[in-house]
Amino acid sequence: MTTINALSLADIELDLPLWPVTDDLAGFANQLSLKAGLEQGYAAFAAKAFSLGEISARAIGYANEVTRFVALAGTSDRQQIAYLFDVLIALSLLDAAATVTVALAPPRSKRDFAARRRVLDDVVAAVGSDQEFAALARKAFAHPGMDDTGHADLTFDAATVPGLDEVRDGQPAMIGLEQGLSLMSFLRNLAPVNTLIERASLQLDDADRFAVANEADEVDREWLDRLQGAYHGAGLLAAADLARAGLIAAVATQDDETSGDRINAITDRLRDERLRDVVLFAQAAAERLKELRLMQRRIADSERQR
Repeated sequence: MTTINALSLADIELDLPLWPVTDDLAGFANQLSLKAGLEQGYAAFAAKAFSLGEISARAIGYANEVTRFVALAGTSDRQQIAYLFDVLIALSLLDAAATVTVALAPPRSKRDFAARRRVLDDVVAAVGSDQEFAALARKAFAHPGMDDTGHADLTFDAATVPGLDEVRDGQPAMIGLEQGLSLMSFLRNLAPVNTLIERASLQLDDADRFAVANEADEVDREWLDRLQGAYHGAGLLAAADLARAGLIAAVATQDDETSGDRINAITDRLRDERLRDVVLFAQAAAERLKELRLMQRRIADSERQR
């Protein structure tokens, strides 16, 4: 429940017990099932209808919570800001992951296109004069049919925080300042960057095998469709892991100076330009997250010197 009439961060009533927190790129990847085998699993994933309306609502909600944090920080003492700064970083990470997921997930309906348009418009408005970032965002959100939809007459409200009994481990759900302790725990237990990078590489190995099989003479129509779907599904998942790895690396407490180069090298293996554009957009968003970590360190240093 949102704290009523909070005048500063000190007034936020932090909830216990801890909630499970799942970012939207993780939730996207978690929808893969390989029970029927690699080909069928990847192909089924590529054909999924992803809930872009729900994801965009969470992106809007996280952005609102970030704005709320900043507003309350303006009336809070530096010690309280320093204590809760991980909450700001976690919300910003969740916002970035949801935004990238909206760009990555293939749209299936008029509402999906409208969700993409809404989130893109929000991103462009938020970055203001940063035209380079805005250009990367426009490329990442570009999709065949996007220009034809215009501004569909559909509205998207910010997601609301559900009850704890409605939250499932491994499934994204809206979370706010009142779940700050859960957000702190989430930030301290992020997926290993190297694991995500390695998984993306293996997924692209699978995609390469599907592409080779696709060129065989004995491939019938049904198998060809499945191979093409599997190839696309493996690429989507690899892009999701690369994007997520970059975002997590940006906020990791221990710097891995090689992760960026490894992400770039594997991104170059993506044959779909749209997927490469999404990963590049995620890397730009990661640079903004790094700025938050640097700000946090400056605040912590100034507190120690007082």
